[in-house]
Amino acid sequence: MPEEVLEALAELERADAETGEALARLEGLAAELDAIRATSDEVQAFDARLPSERERLGAELERAAAEQVAAREAMAEAEQAARTAQPDRAREAERFLVRARDHVSMAERRAAEAVSRRDDLENAVAEMAMEVDELHARARRLAAELNGWSQVAGDAGREPAADLDGLQAWAEVARAGLFVARGQLASQREGIVRQANEIGAVALGEPLTSASAAVVTRRVRRSLRGAGAES
Repeated sequence: MPEEVLEALAELERADAETGEALARLEGLAAELDAIRATSDEVQAFDARLPSERERLGAELERAAAEQVAAREAMAEAEQAARTAQPDRAREAERFLVRARDHVSMAERRAAEAVSRRDDLENAVAEMAMEVDELHARARRLAAELNGWSQVAGDAGREPAADLDGLQAWAEVARAGLFVARGQLASQREGIVRQANEIGAVALGEPLTSASAAVVTRRVRRSLRGAGAES
């Protein structure tokens, strides 16, 4: 009888370990799916902001270019005035020219900053395009993994569509499938542990509420060894 109890517990311990490992793997897949969904939301938000951001930066560039033209025209007038100024107006004309040159410098700096912000945005667009390609690759890899799990609904294992809307629709299906699969495995594991506790309780003559079949097996084995030593 003791050997039969230990064999039964050993089998439950193996099943518990396998189920726990499967749950851990599903948790990892769920974490990857959450990361994909978060990145997808970021991409969608970026795409939504992009038209207005381009429009804003375009208007900023136009204003900066107009300011440059006006500042350079004013400087040309100031240079002409300085060249033709009468001696009693020369100092004033020179001060006006200095201010005009300062205005040109500021206008050129603002224009350069506007160009830099526009370039930064377009660089971000290019980086986001690469991010989207990688996002779809990650989604395809995850879908292929989910396809190998019998506990996960079949639609979760289908390759997502190539556009962002299709990816997000697939992600919702995959999320639901993983939720159900994890719940089923968790229930299965609870049943395994409950069965181990019941067998252990009979063997030890006391109720057990251990969290794993391995703990039950160790307690029963120690108890049986102690009983064997006493006899």
